[in-house]
Amino acid sequence: MFYQYPLTKGFKERAINYSAMIAVITFSFHIISIIAGHNLQTYFDIPIGADFVAFYTGGSFYNQGILEKAYVLAPEMYFPEQFKFQRELIADDYLGHSPFINPPYAALIYAPFAMLDYIPAYITWTILNILLVILSVKLIRSELPIFQRISLPKVFFACFLFYPTVACFLYGQATPIILTLYCLCYVSLRRRQDFKAGFYLGLLAFKPQLAIAVALVLLLKWRINALLGGALSLSASLAIGFIFMPNEMVAYMDLSPKLLDFLRSPAYPTQGIDSFFGFSVFLFENISPLLTDISTYILTAITIILLVKLWWKSPWLEDTPKWDLSMAVTFCWGLLISPHLFYYDLMLLLLPGAIMIQYIPRLYAQDDKILLWTTMLWAISYLGSQISDAQANLLSYLELPEIALQLSTPIIFYWGYAIYKTINKTKAL
Repeated sequence: MFYQYPLTKGFKERAINYSAMIAVITFSFHIISIIAGHNLQTYFDIPIGADFVAFYTGGSFYNQGILEKAYVLAPEMYFPEQFKFQRELIADDYLGHSPFINPPYAALIYAPFAMLDYIPAYITWTILNILLVILSVKLIRSELPIFQRISLPKVFFACFLFYPTVACFLYGQATPIILTLYCLCYVSLRRRQDFKAGFYLGLLAFKPQLAIAVALVLLLKWRINALLGGALSLSASLAIGFIFMPNEMVAYMDLSPKLLDFLRSPAYPTQGIDSFFGFSVFLFENISPLLTDISTYILTAITIILLVKLWWKSPWLEDTPKWDLSMAVTFCWGLLISPHLFYYDLMLLLLPGAIMIQYIPRLYAQDDKILLWTTMLWAISYLGSQISDAQANLLSYLELPEIALQLSTPIIFYWGYAIYKTINKTKAL
């Protein structure tokens, strides 16, 4: 049948070759665009490092002692002090805007880089992210035997066969930090080092929404040591903020309720958001904002209910394969719950993807569509935002409300559900 094609002869080789071609072509065009650009902009008037500008801004404001100004929001829904700084940094004709909207204590991560000139800072930041991906690969290879048969360099480069990893580096994003914390948490839980696992998870205080699903599971299973570890690192982050930058924390707290409005504003590239929130905004916002909220709440509630059902009667680590696959589903669906999930953040699917690969023979035996859905996830992670944008532009051309079906969101959800359905059948793997 057509959905069994992934196991046909030569599929693996073609998949690797096509993915490698996409990665090489993308990186090559990016380098050419930098060479053909001017000042600190590429040929397409995008800053070199793209979103790294936001991190550099936050670090610079902290170093100058003016971080509180970073959170001043103008009526037009942009950050005037940050915009002024970025125009002076990038170019006088720079019209883009990449705001720093992380909590104040997150600026401590970026402050050392902001002590350098922009280009050296970006290069250093990229090197750090490469090292973090290597660390993540080493952690996973230490736990999942299937990857121990493959050399570390091959597994590392395989990460770039998944387009969001390429996008993450082109955007200068911080996703490798989150991936490393995910891997540290997963490996520590697997080794029954609950306190360490919770501590690593709590370090996601700079993006706490990405810890919700795993934290919910730890609470549900009453992993008290993990909860204490998470409470310690989270409290430490908040204490650093309120003790050493109290005015900035107050300014951020005043700003926080407005951030969802910023994400749903017409100027924001909603087509790149793959969460339940982004899915709902693109589908309903131009019809009724209330429908957007209702859709987001319903999809989130359904996902949480399914996660509770998955873990409710599941013994903790008595059946390792079942536990592994349950964690894969938790990490996958946890991403969709997060309001701001841009397509480069889908790099975080490398962890649940690695877990799935460990058990792929048995998963395929129970559901021969699993590789089809994996292939669809790979493709939609590359093309999803373009497809959504094309739908909206077509409707705009026809003078109809700009709505679109964000295909990436349901495909990612169903990929997790395909694993979910097999979990109770994976005993004695």
